[in-house]
Amino acid sequence: MASPEVDREETNRAAFVRRLSTRGGTLGVSVGPGLVWLVLLLLAPLTFMVAVSFMEISESYDILLQPTLGNYEALFAGDGPVWQTPFFKALALSYFIASVTTVLCLVMAFPLAYLLARRGGRTFKVVIFLVLLPFFTMYLVRAYSWFLMFGPSGVINMTLITVGLVDGPVEVFGYGVPAIIVGLTHAYFPYMLLSLYASLDGMDFTLVEAARDLGASRFDALKDHIIPLTLPGIIGGSLFVFVPSVGAFITPRFLGLNKVQMVGQLIEDRITFAYDIGYGSAASMFIVVSIAIGFVLAFRYVSIEDLGGA
Repeated sequence: MASPEVDREETNRAAFVRRLSTRGGTLGVSVGPGLVWLVLLLLAPLTFMVAVSFMEISESYDILLQPTLGNYEALFAGDGPVWQTPFFKALALSYFIASVTTVLCLVMAFPLAYLLARRGGRTFKVVIFLVLLPFFTMYLVRAYSWFLMFGPSGVINMTLITVGLVDGPVEVFGYGVPAIIVGLTHAYFPYMLLSLYASLDGMDFTLVEAARDLGASRFDALKDHIIPLTLPGIIGGSLFVFVPSVGAFITPRFLGLNKVQMVGQLIEDRITFAYDIGYGSAASMFIVVSIAIGFVLAFRYVSIEDLGGA
């Protein structure tokens, strides 16, 4: 015969199971841990950054509870026009580099993703392995590898000089914007490839074959059928490439070699050397808001399920 303590424990366990079996309990168990993680690592730091961007910072680097717009005014402060301020130049350059990187990833990944979706099998496994092979190493190591490739004495220029194709270092293979674009394209190419493949893999290719049988050219089939059906993958992959490229600072730090300054470097420098957290928070808000606008526009055409390739 069970003791009263055992019966009480079984009763409590049964009551606990019944509470978890309810709709609210199931939702709490499944969503709760992720929600706590999201609040602690995303919403809390973001809220703090927004608050700091509107607060006064004392000379002893204390955050004063005095609302101000001075941090935002400092972004565009200077003797010349707004477009000549360091922040505006860095922000415009970041958008340009991120846009070119996104377009390059899209142009290079789309044909490969189409081939993988049509072939599949061993071809898919081999290509994906080769694409992801460099990512078995740290991001810092990959950035430093491109650092060795570029520059006046880099592998690319020295190879061209050795084989006699050029007499001296080629400027385009030096450190600067082209090198940064190449490094970022290499870093985020797999995100674009996998996003496009997720859309193309679920596409009915008989529609394309039917269009070709009815007289549509390859370009017409691409424009009227393939691209509209893979639009979620295109938008999703573009977001996955553009967003991290805008705020990149490790790759520009290596491959820019102080010749160019993206907004991520500007924010890092102001916080690291001057501890100007008000300036850094205000500058970061421009990036956050612009990215949020991009997501809102993207979700007008696709849903979250579509971005996942569902």
